[in-house]
Amino acid sequence: MIVIGLAFGLVAGRHHLQPARLALLAGLLAGNQYAAGALNDAVDAELDAAGGRAKPIERGAIPRRTVVVLALLAGLGSLLCGLLLGPATFALAAAGLACAVAYDLWLKGTAASVLPFALALPLIPLFGYGAAGRFPAVLWWAWPIGALAAVAVNLADALPDVESDQAAGVNGLAARLGVRRAAALTAAGYTLAVVLALASGLIAGGRPADRLLALGSATLASVLGGAALLAGAHGGPDGRRVAYRLLLGGLVAVALGWVVAIHP
Repeated sequence: MIVIGLAFGLVAGRHHLQPARLALLAGLLAGNQYAAGALNDAVDAELDAAGGRAKPIERGAIPRRTVVVLALLAGLGSLLCGLLLGPATFALAAAGLACAVAYDLWLKGTAASVLPFALALPLIPLFGYGAAGRFPAVLWWAWPIGALAAVAVNLADALPDVESDQAAGVNGLAARLGVRRAAALTAAGYTLAVVLALASGLIAGGRPADRLLALGSATLASVLGGAALLAGAHGGPDGRRVAYRLLLGGLVAVALGWVVAIHP
């Protein structure tokens, strides 16, 4: 997600690149992502230990309290970077961080566990354009595309652990749906995100080369999505982990192709 956010920042500021603002954007994205991941690991320490996941806290490499402090510092650093980029970007950074905290502390084990992702992922293009100080209207396409992609990513990430989550009593959306229905919803969200990205790229792309790029990125995403479907269908939890990485690669490809094609 850091790569995608920086790509949007580069495209947004392509006529007048400002390295200092891009560095602040990188700090915002990295701090936000680290804070979310570290807090998640701290909250899930007992479950990870019970599930045999060899993460740093479970290995004794770092105390749980230290991880919480680092998550807090990373979150504050992300907000500071947003503030230095301007009030609008600060508000976006606060919204993204709030989504992460809400998921980690309250929503993870509920049917609403996908909601913070659906709200937060579409913010990534806005971070990039906030760093450039402008918000073109075409970015509204990012909301439905990003929300659908977020549903797919969240469920694909949870699918390898559905059985262990059900055994541990963790009832997030994927665990509630079960493997088959969660996989079907993942595929639907991914497919609709790719189709919307292709449609908006063809509509907003001004030159034939732009439309060709939108088509090419959507084709690559479709190939990776098909490979993910095969990996997830026959490989058990390990295959679903491979499928998650393939879907993530497909969404990165379609996002980068989309932003270059529409060049807002």
